[in-house]
Amino acid sequence: MPDYQMLANVTVTCLFLLPPLALGAMLAGRSRGNRFVLKWARALAIATLVLAVVYDLAGAVFLLRAEPRAGQPDWLPPPGAVNDPSFYLPIGVGAFLAALTILIGVGRARHRLG
Repeated sequence: MPDYQMLANVTVTCLFLLPPLALGAMLAGRSRGNRFVLKWARALAIATLVLAVVYDLAGAVFLLRAEPRAGQPDWLPPPGAVNDPSFYLPIGVGAFLAALTILIGVGRARHRLG
């Protein structure tokens, strides 16, 4: 497995793990009125946002690299694109939207606490 594919897989794993942790921290901080836990929830949501944007941008770059060049037959992959990692762009978009929702929820919880 190429190094880029392992990095993409680790990023996807983080995108699956960080939003539930941030959601749990947000709910725990909101119910107990603990600002420190809400800070952790905000940090996890921001980390998820950054990872989702980087994951989608990297996927878009590799997708653009994989387009056939002019004069190349459509059934042959472009040179160099064969070893590119596979990205699942809807995962990044979903994680971005989930993290944005959690970030809004953290802001509302902090506002409610005063």
